[in-house]
Amino acid sequence: MASSSTAPPANSPRCSLPGCHRPCHRDPQTGITHDYCGRTHANEAAGGMLAAPHGVCHTCSLPGCSEPVYFDRQSGRVHEFCSLTHSEEAKGMGLIGPSNRQRQHRPGAPVDPSVRCSLPGCTAPRFVDPANGFMHDFCGRTHAREASARGILPTDAAGGRPADVDRVWSGRPGEPKYVLSVLTNMHPRYEGVKQQFRDAWQHPTPLPKVVRVLQVRNPQYVYDRYASYIASVANEQRRFHGTSLGPHCSFGIDVTQPPCEDPGCAVCTICSQSFDLSHAGGTARSAGGFNRYGKGLYFSRVSSKSNDYAASSERENPKSVPRGRYRLMFMCKVAAGAEHRTAADGLSEAQVDDLVRARAAGGTFDSVVGLDADSGGSLNYEETVVYRNEAAIPSYLIVYEVP
Repeated sequence: MASSSTAPPANSPRCSLPGCHRPCHRDPQTGITHDYCGRTHANEAAGGMLAAPHGVCHTCSLPGCSEPVYFDRQSGRVHEFCSLTHSEEAKGMGLIGPSNRQRQHRPGAPVDPSVRCSLPGCTAPRFVDPANGFMHDFCGRTHAREASARGILPTDAAGGRPADVDRVWSGRPGEPKYVLSVLTNMHPRYEGVKQQFRDAWQHPTPLPKVVRVLQVRNPQYVYDRYASYIASVANEQRRFHGTSLGPHCSFGIDVTQPPCEDPGCAVCTICSQSFDLSHAGGTARSAGGFNRYGKGLYFSRVSSKSNDYAASSERENPKSVPRGRYRLMFMCKVAAGAEHRTAADGLSEAQVDDLVRARAAGGTFDSVVGLDADSGGSLNYEETVVYRNEAAIPSYLIVYEVP
């Protein structure tokens, strides 16, 4: 998970904890190179059973004190002194040097975004180990631990320039790896996604304000199955999809909240697993008869039409002044393949079975497109329906303020 623009020496041993690529800690007093990058990872590898520090090598650094240093069991941090009192006394004696942040950054001086600490809100530079030149992802251990507790990854995990993202979420724990990035307006895709959403708003209602855009980097197996499917059917399209949040989730709207773990939250589940036909027709609108072209995955090239299905994602953001009402909408890649374009305002399940390959052996089409009135159809706004999970993946999650 760690990344660096300044690599350690080629012969520097790496931390033995799986997934950590940092160099092992080398005690500057004894010259001994340990098996892990620090006590925190050593404790994690030991299953949290590492004994508290004691003995000669862990005595208080204040001259004249032979007490063991303080060990914070909750965080696994080994302090340099036995107590805060002795720490303050050492500061008064000039025995404690400047912190990582003070040593590497002059207050008020601008920091290159490419080397800025990955914890949102921190403007300090990343810590560079003076012993080997290795650049870490955060300004220090405190912010690294805080980021881990909040489910935040280093900004490099987004796959682009750190300046292009505000924060990067690691997604739901225990599920295949995926990444959700809050884009800044410096990201090369930000303005394009925002403008596509605005241009596709066709309803005679006030145009919403785009609040933020998140990029969805799908789990590898989700992307691979989509890539295989689009290679076989072709006709990739960019389409919108509105859906719902779980009753206790405000992910995307509250920028400080990570994805929730509620399997009933459509937004967070689509981010982690993509689309699932077993949930098709589960919204209130579909249950009321809006699954007009059979049980499938519904998308539209008209963002304002997808907004009709996003009402269950609406939240009031208490952090906005004045408080606003916000909704979420996915911008997706859809493999439409061979389209059955119909002027009918609905098809029965039996008719869909006869038309679509995914539904029956005799079908010759991969998707159904309900045409709007301008194209000779019966719908107010066009919609596209696909019938396989691998026929669509989410690319962006758009947060917008409704009038």
